[in-house]
Amino acid sequence: MLENILRNQCGLDPQKPILAGVSGGPDSLCLLDILRQAGYTLIVAHFNHQLRPAAALEASAVSALAHDLGLPFDTDSGDVHAYATDHGLSVEEGARLLRYRFLFEAARRHKAQAVAVGHTADDQVETVLMHFLHGAGLAGLKGMEYRTLLPVFDPEIPLVRPLLSLWRRDTEAYCQEHGLQPHYDDSNLDQYYFRNRLRHSLIPDLEKYNPRFKESMLRTAFALQGDYSALQEMLDDLWKETVVDTGNGWVAFNGTAMGGLSLGLLRNLLRRAAGSLRPADRDFAFEAVERAAAFVQTPSGKKIDFENGLYLFAESGKIYLAAYEADLPSAQWPQVDQPVQLINHQIQFGQDWIMTVEEISPTTELQPPNSDNWSAWLDADRTGEVLTVRPPRPGDRFQPFGMESGSMKLSDLFVNLKLPRRARQHWPLICAGEEIAWVPGLRLAQPFRVTEETRRIFHLILKKI
Repeated sequence: MLENILRNQCGLDPQKPILAGVSGGPDSLCLLDILRQAGYTLIVAHFNHQLRPAAALEASAVSALAHDLGLPFDTDSGDVHAYATDHGLSVEEGARLLRYRFLFEAARRHKAQAVAVGHTADDQVETVLMHFLHGAGLAGLKGMEYRTLLPVFDPEIPLVRPLLSLWRRDTEAYCQEHGLQPHYDDSNLDQYYFRNRLRHSLIPDLEKYNPRFKESMLRTAFALQGDYSALQEMLDDLWKETVVDTGNGWVAFNGTAMGGLSLGLLRNLLRRAAGSLRPADRDFAFEAVERAAAFVQTPSGKKIDFENGLYLFAESGKIYLAAYEADLPSAQWPQVDQPVQLINHQIQFGQDWIMTVEEISPTTELQPPNSDNWSAWLDADRTGEVLTVRPPRPGDRFQPFGMESGSMKLSDLFVNLKLPRRARQHWPLICAGEEIAWVPGLRLAQPFRVTEETRRIFHLILKKI
């Protein structure tokens, strides 16, 4: 059975080395011996958390064991208490982060195919129960898997847990049967730690209601892993159908496609997007996901906060999930930073937009004024010979085509035509002197329209390259 788990569930190649995390306890010693007996090339790795006086002796014992077995040994240590305090973490989470950081760095140095750890069925039950009590969704309730990627530590080297189907009593019996001398961590009895309170208090109480509570929880976790895998396959397809663009710190969805999803799929798609932007976060609050899903179904307001420095906003038929520090793309719009005279027949805006200017005669057949907002016909005698392209200024006013008298604030035009807020500051304006003659993509100015009296015409076209 274990050979099948090693090959098929953990996906291990007998020809490639494995880095085994060995604490010195019965679980990790059992893991090390099983891998060694199966013929795998091993590197022994041990991290000293500096949490107990006996920690240094345990590190020495693991080092001596590796030496006796003729296996390479890699070790490091860290002040977990100080790290957890500095980063606002629990001691357990701080220990996990420092330990895994070391293990994956060592795996890269030794060119290992995987990091193997000795998590057992008992650890699985405790993990699922912890997630349940914290209010996790399917991703948390499925528990740990035999093989998984942790991108925050390494995007390619997997973490494998070959002992997930063995109970702690099985690893202890294995050590006794094979003459292994494990060290027992007395901090595992300290009920200051949440996991220990579950192990020594809550689970025994639950077993009074169901003597096979742990076996039931383990079966549930494995069943939910199958459901989770099926859901991930669906989400893979949905991601391709709904995501229209991605960048450093942001994901853009097709708003219509997202709005048509069921609430369950929408929640999970949002979780996947948030996880891609914040890979160090293993879960997101249910309330945050619900708030985001409601926004997608009925976008209202400019934007909403999500969680952990992420926010959502709707723009031009798209729903963006982005980090506040992200540099969102603006190439989909023409943008200018400073005034430029249109004295040439062609001018380029950035790398993506180009404007051409051509003088034509009134005999040329013209399109109706509002049929194409990205081209304009201006009365050249009204504009004068020199046109200027500039960004908006505070207080700009504009008389749009069709308004016979008066003017309106340019900012009101932007709002009325739903121009995205982040596009407005550098939107190009075609000006004749101080007056706005054309707002490309939006409106022509009434005073500069072509009339029956027009004798010369400037034909302007703005297009994306």
